[in-house]
Parts: sequence; C-alpha cells; structure tokens
Amino acid sequence: LCKQFGISRFTAREAVRVLSSSGLVTRRQRVGTVVVALPDDARYSHEARSVRDLLQYAQDTELRLAFVGRVPLSRAQARELDTEPGKEWVYAMGLRVVPGQSRPICVTRLYLNPLLKDVEGKLRGRRGAVYALIEAEYGIGIERVEQELQAVLLDTDDAANLGAAAGSPALRVLRRYFDARGRLLELAENVHPGDRFSYRMELRK
Repeated sequence: LCKQFGISRFTAREAVRVLSSSGLVTRRQRVGTVVVALPDDARYSHEARSVRDLLQYAQDTELRLAFVGRVPLSRAQARELDTEPGKEWVYAMGLRVVPGQSRPICVTRLYLNPLLKDVEGKLRGRRGAVYALIEAEYGIGIERVEQELQAVLLDTDDAANLGAAAGSPALRVLRRYFDARGRLLELAENVHPGDRFSYRMELRK
C-alpha cells in the first residue's frame, strides 16, 4: 500500500491470497468493452465511445479493497484534486480484477470528497461501481467524467501487489467524476501493467 500514508503494504501471503481468489475464465458481453483472458494470463481491453462506455469499466471489473480510511492530502495529491494540502479526503486502495481471471489488472486508489458523509462504511459494504454507489446513496448524479492517461514505470510496492516486475512499463489512468454543479466527487487512479490492459478510443467528426 501507499508508503506516503504510512500503511504497510501487502505481505507476499496476502498478495497470493488475493491473486488466487478468482474462478474459471468468463467473457462478458457489454456495450463498448471486450474481455480477453488466457488460462495463466490477465488482460482487459477497454473500448470507449461515450461516458456510458467509460463507466462500464467499473461494472465489468471487481474492485477488492484492502484499505479504506481518511488521509490528509499531500501537496501533490491536493493538486490532483484541486483542493488545499492537509485537507482530509476519504482514501481507499485495492486490486481490480476481471471475474474469472487469475491476476489483477491494476492497483486502484480512490479519493472521495468528504462531503459524502459516512462514505467509508458504504465503501466497505458496497457491491458494484463506486460512482453508482454515490448516485444511489446520495442522490447525486455523475454528469461529467475527465480521463487522463500517463505512461509510467511500476514502483516497488505496486509491482509486488500486482505480481509484476518493478520498473516495468505501466499505464496510469486517472478518472475524475463531477456532478452537475462541477464538484469533484471521486478521483480514481488505476495503474495497469503494460501487458494487462489496452485502451481503444474512436472519435468521429
């Protein structure tokens, strides 16, 4: 887990337990998404043409949280969230898997606006996408999603949690979820090993 929060990372035994908890390979037929799996591999291909397709990613995959709590934001985190350093936001971290595949496709970190009262408990008991939980529990619609893609190298902690090589290529995907008033309700950071995720976007004039 994130060293900057003073959270001890997964032990090798815990990582193996999470990685081995999936069943047989499945394929989900969803608009805008295609899942490809091999017996000893994990790969997710995401195709997006609309906000609906973008949100489908969270529906097609399962997020297994290892930590949920409140953290004071560092300067770098505050910049990502466009808020003040030191302010407490709800933070959650875990591994995202495609049901039926043996390895996680990414490490996921979530930052949730503290205006969402008691969201920590709801996160721990949730089933399904976090944005859907926000809409259902707080009556706040997600009206806009911003997405940012970055090429990065896996750090030691993320590599250990993913069962990948430290320093290997990865894709960092940031998604910011806004309501109709322009308030940032959720930021999701997903770090994918380069060989487990592909992204395809089609734009028409």
